[in-house]
Amino acid sequence: MTASIITSWDFSSSPPQKHDKASDKVCPGNWYHCQRDAAGLREWLEEAAIPTEVVDSLLADDTRPRFERFSDDCVLVILRGINLNEGSDPDDMLSLRILWYKGAVISTRKKPSKAVSLMINQLENGFGPKTLPEVILHMANGINSIIEDFLDPVEDFIDALDNGETEKPIKATYSRLLRLRRYLKPQSYVYQDLLDAKLPFLASQRNHFKNCLDTTARINESIEFYLDQIDLYVANWNQQQAEVMNRNTYLFSVIAGIFLPAGFFTGLLGVNIGGIPGTQDPIAFPLFCIALLVVVVIEVVILKRLRFI
Repeated sequence: MTASIITSWDFSSSPPQKHDKASDKVCPGNWYHCQRDAAGLREWLEEAAIPTEVVDSLLADDTRPRFERFSDDCVLVILRGINLNEGSDPDDMLSLRILWYKGAVISTRKKPSKAVSLMINQLENGFGPKTLPEVILHMANGINSIIEDFLDPVEDFIDALDNGETEKPIKATYSRLLRLRRYLKPQSYVYQDLLDAKLPFLASQRNHFKNCLDTTARINESIEFYLDQIDLYVANWNQQQAEVMNRNTYLFSVIAGIFLPAGFFTGLLGVNIGGIPGTQDPIAFPLFCIALLVVVVIEVVILKRLRFI
């Protein structure tokens, strides 16, 4: 037994039986769920005569969702799911690798996956998948279900944007959706490639995987819709702010234009040199103020006729 095996089940009988002690060999009809970064896992896989390139893909540190068919009896599926572990960022998506090798299923993870944990809980209670192809299907459906639950509040958040949401959560939500789209978009290609491969051992589950593909496509469409809605909201908000700024700038420009002649005359008559008219006349200042007021009124009338106001 290798310490890297988290749990293993025998699906060659009904109902599936959990192994108290994991076998040192990879046996057909069995599912092995392993800790990807545990010591001894690579050696265990190599002892099972699994090709080196398959082992490398199964244990790679960072991979995008993909489907690889090495032979009719050796198929690798890499999926990404929401990280719901405590203290983790949900959109820091965890990786789940599923290998079909000569009638056995080997799955690896670095961080616990809720989709797998729920399936193990079902098996322990006498429910869940009955065959190995159903194990693969349950993991795929579980990942999609968790993603859908995670995205449920996003639509409510977008509907609430018009009620005064701040810019900070908008940016956080937008960034999170972008990171989700990074992995979920190629995930739909994985299911499409899986269907196109027409694998004999998945023939009975073909229609179910079609539904899985449809669900993934719908999730991607929802993410695209949410991103477009946020883009539209931000564009409208920026346009409103620009219009307010333009109106304020225009208003200040009109006010400055109205008082420009008044400023010119007050500046001209305020110089301390001889020859300024009215310095000895007591009514010169009131007359000057009246003249400035008349100039302002004339300017306002002209600006209105020119439709600047």
